[in-house]
Amino acid sequence: MTPNKPQSCTSDESCIFIGDHAGIGYLQSLMRITGNTMAIDGWFATVVNRHDAMQLGVIEDLAAYLTTHQPALALICLPSSQRAVMTQVTRILAQFEVTCRLIPTFEDQLTGKVRSQLVGTSENNVPITQNIDTVQLISREPRPLDERAIKLVIENKSVLLTGAGGSIGSELARIVCRFKPSKLILVERSENSLFEIDRRIAREFPDQQRRAVLHDITDPSHTLAMMTKHKPDVIFHAAAHKHVPMMEDHPSEAVENNFFGTRSVADAANAVGVGRFVMISSDKAVNPSSVMGATKRMAERYIQWLNSHSDTVYSMVRFGNVLGSACSVLPIWSNQLAQGGPLTVTHKDMTRYFMTIPEAAGLVIQSAAYASGGEVFLLDMGQPINILELCKRFVRMHGMEPDIDMPIKITGIRPGEKLFEELAYDSEAMLPTPHASIRLWKTHPPMEAQMQQIIRAFDKLRDKSAASDHHWQHADSAAVLAAIRMAVPEMIPSAERAVAS
Repeated sequence: MTPNKPQSCTSDESCIFIGDHAGIGYLQSLMRITGNTMAIDGWFATVVNRHDAMQLGVIEDLAAYLTTHQPALALICLPSSQRAVMTQVTRILAQFEVTCRLIPTFEDQLTGKVRSQLVGTSENNVPITQNIDTVQLISREPRPLDERAIKLVIENKSVLLTGAGGSIGSELARIVCRFKPSKLILVERSENSLFEIDRRIAREFPDQQRRAVLHDITDPSHTLAMMTKHKPDVIFHAAAHKHVPMMEDHPSEAVENNFFGTRSVADAANAVGVGRFVMISSDKAVNPSSVMGATKRMAERYIQWLNSHSDTVYSMVRFGNVLGSACSVLPIWSNQLAQGGPLTVTHKDMTRYFMTIPEAAGLVIQSAAYASGGEVFLLDMGQPINILELCKRFVRMHGMEPDIDMPIKITGIRPGEKLFEELAYDSEAMLPTPHASIRLWKTHPPMEAQMQQIIRAFDKLRDKSAASDHHWQHADSAAVLAAIRMAVPEMIPSAERAVAS
């Protein structure tokens, strides 16, 4: 479906500028350069200029102005350093249903903070920028890290990352390098992903000693051999299957990677005497409705149990969705936008917790500094965000109006999905940490008999399948699902939740 042309101003319609002094001047220059003839009513600036007859007021006056005026378009040109002001402005414009275009400042383009790329123009040749500031999209400014505490964990230590080529894993690698580890071991089973992250680290941190290891963590004997060879001091375990609907169709694969993979790396860490082990978990592990969430919960319980039997300090970090990761909404919407739409949203009432990839990775590393063993750290994700509203904000940040310039289609909840996610169980007691964005749940490990029952059940399923003519991942799905339900009794599949509600 071809979208309508983005709304623009004609000589019969009014337009306004919003920006700082430099931004207003830049917009005026753009109008002259492009030969644009749109009628400009005036502008709102960040400071008062009483000698400027075209200034309608400061940004704080914008809402009052819009109660009596209805401009067809607002052009915004604010520096990336003023994200809070940008968020305030876009919210006001959305409240009064005013179409806006976000134009990057000349300074931000020069410094590389944004990429100004012409992906479309209005009828009057007003450029529309493609770059999306994820911090601005979710109106969330990350808090600074306690770098002194992180240094004690990372500096001059050998650090191993599993899933190093993934969205979180690759950002973990970059942040870890800032704290000068003695060696960085990048473990990844995708050769292309491993090649890319190894090349990136070599380019950005040319003095960093590193080793790229093409390896499948689900093989316990090879994992132990790899760990014995490299002898890491710290492990960040990011490797996992995370795609919820896909894991519903492949429960054995989810168990293999999320449970057996975690178990393989954690056991090897114990065997070689690793100092710290941090597993990256998910909010989908709380009251799971999906195979993915349940297998992450199984992995959490195994790590808690193993911590009570080891000198290694094991901990877990649980958080929600990260914007911009593979298969997340941003790349999906970006592709749909490039193809002319529609943009898809599963349910009008669905909400999710979001944070940016750099913030999540930074807080994962920060959590390692606070671990004493067995904790589940919860990252402060702020308030849950309605996905439909996020999609509309995404469209507006591309200079279009939702359902006018770009259609949005509701597709329905997919298998394994919930309308909302939780970060903690109701019974969990939250405790503060030295960092405002991190809380912890100090809990007792699973009972020995319970954990041994889970281990035996899945070992039996795996061994039985391996002895047959087909690989374990093709084991009977019903038997695998029954074992998952036994291991995580609080799991309620999404289909059962829908019937219950």
